[in-house]
Amino acid sequence: METPVRSEITLLVIIATLHLFIGGGHQYTHILAGVQNSPLQILFILIVVTIAPWVAIYLVWKRKFKLGAILFSLSMGASLVFGLMLHFLVESPDLYLNVVPKHKASFLYSALGLAFIEFVGFAYGARLALRDRSKSM
Repeated sequence: METPVRSEITLLVIIATLHLFIGGGHQYTHILAGVQNSPLQILFILIVVTIAPWVAIYLVWKRKFKLGAILFSLSMGASLVFGLMLHFLVESPDLYLNVVPKHKASFLYSALGLAFIEFVGFAYGARLALRDRSKSM
């Protein structure tokens, strides 16, 4: 029988892996549509969106459970807000409505896929961070 920590780590890895693949697909639509990210956006994407979830998983794996869960939730939540702002709310080249028609659908669907998996990651990380682990052991 799997321990709760092993199954929780497995689910975090699945969420982070899906996030990485969907994010890679979305970056590809950026290239196809000619939508470039600014240097600050690239830095945010590299640190918060790409690296932080994996650092969080490492912390959970090293038994720093609450810290890892909080970091996972915060990184996914920050990624969600970042993507929602840039893809759907703020007037910029990254706004889905401004993408060339030929690539608008793939840009939109990959952005929605990111928003979905980031919401799932945020909610699951928050659930783990808020749970009283003393009752489950």
